[in-house]
Amino acid sequence: MSALAILAGFLCCATGADGAEPLDIGDQKQLFFDRRMIAESHAIELRMNPAQKLGLVYDDQSQPLSGHVSRVLEDQGKIRLYLGAEGLTVYESDDGLHFRHTGTTIPGGILPTIFLDPHDADPARRYKLFRTEIKAAFDPATDGVMGYYSADGVNFTRAERVLPFFVDNPTVVWWDPRIEKYVIYTRAFSYESENQRRIGRMETDDPLKPWPVQKTDQDRDRLSVHNVPVVLEADQEDDPHSDIYYNAATLYPWAQNAYFMFTAQFRHFSPQRQPFIRARTPGQWEDYGLLEVQLAVSHDGVRWERPSREPYFPTGLADEWDRWYAVMAPGIVRRGNYLYQYYVSTGRTHDSVVLRPEYDHSAPQLGGVGVVRQRLDGFVSADADHQGGWLKTPLVTFRGNRLRLNIDTGAMGAAFVELRDADDTPIPGYTLDDCEEIGGNFIDQCVYWKGRSDVSSLAGQPVRVYIRLTRGKLYALQFRQE
Repeated sequence: MSALAILAGFLCCATGADGAEPLDIGDQKQLFFDRRMIAESHAIELRMNPAQKLGLVYDDQSQPLSGHVSRVLEDQGKIRLYLGAEGLTVYESDDGLHFRHTGTTIPGGILPTIFLDPHDADPARRYKLFRTEIKAAFDPATDGVMGYYSADGVNFTRAERVLPFFVDNPTVVWWDPRIEKYVIYTRAFSYESENQRRIGRMETDDPLKPWPVQKTDQDRDRLSVHNVPVVLEADQEDDPHSDIYYNAATLYPWAQNAYFMFTAQFRHFSPQRQPFIRARTPGQWEDYGLLEVQLAVSHDGVRWERPSREPYFPTGLADEWDRWYAVMAPGIVRRGNYLYQYYVSTGRTHDSVVLRPEYDHSAPQLGGVGVVRQRLDGFVSADADHQGGWLKTPLVTFRGNRLRLNIDTGAMGAAFVELRDADDTPIPGYTLDDCEEIGGNFIDQCVYWKGRSDVSSLAGQPVRVYIRLTRGKLYALQFRQE
């Protein structure tokens, strides 16, 4: 049979041999953070890749930043960092590493969070702010989370109360174009469990109107697991005396349907297990314990997986500023091939005690704001060792004329790519034998078959991508029009 006849037969086939409908990935980047893009594989391991710690963040007066980071975002080329747990101070940066104090403050509230809304057509509502406001004692008739809006992210106008509960947690809000709704992530409290702190999720058409909650006869001051759906909590693989403190949920803008949480996992101490802890008030035990940042991933923001229980970055040693305690700020900013994220440490345990007396004076700097760097798309990769492995995607349809990979084989590894039809038959001209070796570290490498990279003849038709990988890490693939 001629190559033309084989290709014609391929073009007529709309589903795979197993009857599965092809996955339409268009021209959007696909990340390998779970097995959605892996139908079959051999000797391939999904691996979480820790971020690189770059150290403390300093302002333009060479002073280290300190305090809760409400949000990091980019607007018109400027990176903004909002700092503060009770009121906000605004810093700006060009490169994500060097920040300057703008002289601007936003007073009031508890744990305020801000987001830049790409959906709202009203320019006066480009920015939205949410913060808890309470009197001396929480009053469910008047207190809770309040919504504000702003044109410039500095001068805010109050909208109304959006949540009549105390959440003691940042409320992370964004517009989700996949479902065309706003989503809210915050703490849902379980009064009856050691695993008290969990991540709840809500959807709404307008985040400045009251958020959808289920009122019950069991309601108390805190937003609870009875009021909102829980989407993530500590499980049987976690320390039994632990929960999830903050979520730092993020909609990743550089790939299709990629959602991440950088959870603060909190291991609780007790007088029985950690009798060496010196309470701040003698005889009065508080909520002491250690926190580290871990990673959770999702394709829809509802069903979450945790690809590793290892820390996304390590907490500091006992003589370093970020020992024992780390929580991630919401938001990711990009400069070139790298992503920058920001975290907070106190240098103490939760509720501000030093772990042991011998460490009282071991750290010259206690606490601050740190920055970590991650490769673009680099959170999780599909890895093969020096003995090699392979993976095959599900049947997909695409738009575009080039296939590009985010991949790292270093100097000693290599990758080869084959395109197959719905019957899993290699397509002439796009076989492994035709593929030119891919070897090196690339954010955006085009795939070539004997000098040819044009795949436009296959656009809109069902294909599988087969990748043979040796001593390498595959982060993402993307069909694109060039």
